[in-house]
Amino acid sequence: MTEQELFKKETFIELFKLSDIDRIAREDELYLVAKGFGVEKRFKDSLKKYKELFDTKISLETDELPKSKYDIDNYNYGSYIVTKNGIYSNVRKYKFSTMPIIPVERYINQETNKEKIKIIYYQEKKWKELIVDRSQICINNKLLLLSDYGLDINSENVRDYISYFNEVLSLNDVSKLSSISHIGWNGNLFIPYDSQGIFDGADSFKSIYESLTSKGSYDKWKVIIKELRKNKYVRIIMATTLASPLIEKLNIPTFIVNVWSAMSGSGKTLSCMAAMSIWGNPKIGGLTLSSNNTQNYYTTVASFMNNFTCFFDELQIIKNSKNIDFNALIMDLCNGTEKGRLTKESQTKEVKSWKNNFIFTNNDRMVNENAGEQIYNRVIDLEINSKIIDKGGQDVARIIKENYGFAGKDYIRYIQKLGFDNIFEQFKELYDTILQNSEATDKQANSLACILLADKLANECIFDDGKRLYLEDLKEYINDKNEIKTSIKARNYIINIINANYKKFEDIGYGEVWGIKNNLSCTINAEILFRELKKGGFEFNTIKKEWAEMGFLKKNSADRYVQQTTVRAEKGNYVVLNLYNED
Repeated sequence: MTEQELFKKETFIELFKLSDIDRIAREDELYLVAKGFGVEKRFKDSLKKYKELFDTKISLETDELPKSKYDIDNYNYGSYIVTKNGIYSNVRKYKFSTMPIIPVERYINQETNKEKIKIIYYQEKKWKELIVDRSQICINNKLLLLSDYGLDINSENVRDYISYFNEVLSLNDVSKLSSISHIGWNGNLFIPYDSQGIFDGADSFKSIYESLTSKGSYDKWKVIIKELRKNKYVRIIMATTLASPLIEKLNIPTFIVNVWSAMSGSGKTLSCMAAMSIWGNPKIGGLTLSSNNTQNYYTTVASFMNNFTCFFDELQIIKNSKNIDFNALIMDLCNGTEKGRLTKESQTKEVKSWKNNFIFTNNDRMVNENAGEQIYNRVIDLEINSKIIDKGGQDVARIIKENYGFAGKDYIRYIQKLGFDNIFEQFKELYDTILQNSEATDKQANSLACILLADKLANECIFDDGKRLYLEDLKEYINDKNEIKTSIKARNYIINIINANYKKFEDIGYGEVWGIKNNLSCTINAEILFRELKKGGFEFNTIKKEWAEMGFLKKNSADRYVQQTTVRAEKGNYVVLNLYNED
């Protein structure tokens, strides 16, 4: 008998099954074995504990723990007995759990230094795994939440569980591993393709994480994808998702591509799913996500995806939602960081960030006419005006759902091999070309150059089909910087409002009087001007300086934008606009 066998629970259980006379003889034998190993005291202590259980008539169930990939048979459970049928406390003299639940790994997050614990529990004849924050097995209220997973934890035994977890973790050298909580770049490594660092957030986004895998035939996938890439729209969508891992390394702002069409059956969703099959399973709930979400959910998913494209299908579902402000959503996603928050304990909550892009499918433009230039700069409205996939849509869907996830790994390996200095030089060349040959803003040029570069790199390492994207392919989606300036859009907007309400400037007008107007200028009540601008999404203080510089707003002799003057014998605050000067 080895020392390990001596202290197995089965040794003591078999001992107490013997008759009193036989048990005395067996105890002597075991004592001599313990003495031979020099562990007499430990043996006496263990014998005493088991005798106490026996004397108090606690049933010692002999079912061994089911086999696991973790070394739980050699764990030191201290003052607890853990079997297939539950956990017993030698101190409290009772069984407080009907199932074995064992902490098996510790994860230290590389970015936050926070600790998570992997626990396994035996349920429905198999071991299941769960990763939780360390605090969740230390605080009553948080631990109780694990009952949602079917664990035998309730208000009566929660304190027993906390004591149990603490004792087992302190007595055993539980594996301590490095982990991350998002996918994408981790330095120059790319998760999940580079395995250094264990992903500790799989339970929160399990379906997405498990979709980042390969299946089927790479060659079959290439055949159908090369056929689809004959269409320019498909190439743009694919280049968009391939551009996402470049954003962080190029240090450019994140952006959105809104794939929209008023035409039913255009194939926009299937084309986006084909693009996502570069990385893994494009199934709904995997790499294809519903748009029917809260604003907070969008940013939470973005921080998890980190450098992978977030693809949300059918944005029109929330078009009329009172809980979603489209412009605010665009800015939140493209700012790349969530809003700061405090915990219930008034401590600063970790602020999550991301450096990826977003694809939405929609039946309308995402950017409305009155949106400011910051919105226009961040969104590429890709209008689909013809069927992308005219025939064979079902075959395409079947093939990409059965064959996926190979190209993404090849692409990442290629850009890692090229090096980011090389990639940045290529990006800079494309960026300069766009600025010199279009009316794109700096931010638009960043997004477009990133897309063109991703398409070029993918042609070199994946497609090799000669179907390159060039600036001419994207020019129609560029927002002219001279047309999207907030001050110009606000000027055009307010001129239309003034013209539509011309009677409110007449001497014999009834109701609200706005001011006076002729063919050359308009003197309008300042409060009314502020109000009407706000209705259109504009702020006077933001645009007044540029209005004055372009000659649209006339300042007074004191160099003020708002001047006191008299209109129809009534003195008030007014703004004078030069209607004739529109350039």
